[in-house]
Amino acid sequence: MHEDTLKFIRRGHDLKNFEDAVKKLKERNIFVVVHIINGLPYETKEMMIETVKYLNTLGIDGIKIHMLYISKDTPLALIYKERPFSLLTKEEYIDIVCEQLEYLDPKIVIMRITGDPIKEELIAPTWLVKKFCVLNDIDKEMKKRDIYQGDKVNP
Repeated sequence: MHEDTLKFIRRGHDLKNFEDAVKKLKERNIFVVVHIINGLPYETKEMMIETVKYLNTLGIDGIKIHMLYISKDTPLALIYKERPFSLLTKEEYIDIVCEQLEYLDPKIVIMRITGDPIKEELIAPTWLVKKFCVLNDIDKEMKKRDIYQGDKVNP
């Protein structure tokens, strides 16, 4: 949702274009699923939480949450090599996702909570190849914190 990030990743559209597209889809009763990427360069935890809060206002139906990863032979791999930026640790990702879920409207269907990088093409972070460990750790952290999706929506 952050304009600077959209420009940095060369998304090809701005936030207004996205909002207009969601509105048109909803007007046609089309199920809208949004993908978000945590750990985009220079975004803070607060910015990632803001993204979920913002999505709650759009009436989306589903969400797929991904962790940024660097794959070989991609434009992002070139940027990462030339100007390395920090990537989230597994613990940081889990912390952010847990908090995002607290703010995510409980009516929104969670369709994915981490991506599936191809092991042979993955540069970083390597912890992502253990998808089920990540999923289990998110579940454990939510139980530890005693939190559920939507706990912080209109408290």
